[in-house]
Amino acid sequence: MTGLLLLCLFGFGGLAWWRLLQGKERARHVATLACRQHGLNLMDDTVMLDGIKLLDDEEIRGYGLRYRFDFVHEGILRQGGSVMIRPGARATVIITTTSGQLIEEF
Repeated sequence: MTGLLLLCLFGFGGLAWWRLLQGKERARHVATLACRQHGLNLMDDTVMLDGIKLLDDEEIRGYGLRYRFDFVHEGILRQGGSVMIRPGARATVIITTTSGQLIEEF
């Protein structure tokens, strides 16, 4: 009985880890596309997990992964980019610049 419980626990842990890796790769890809589209460079070609949010929208019930990233514009480091990944929905990228927020869906 204990072995079965441990197997289930490790199985769920492995599944959660795999889903987080998939989300990170998707967020990195989407952030790269958004930065290129607006003439920015994604800093270090990486995103960082910023939070896991439980969603209770009419369309989507589940969770969302929020990643943040840094970008460079004209050689100056800027901060303020984030990507929201939700299962079954398009990814939302928000880039905060000096001229305002840029919001894209991919």
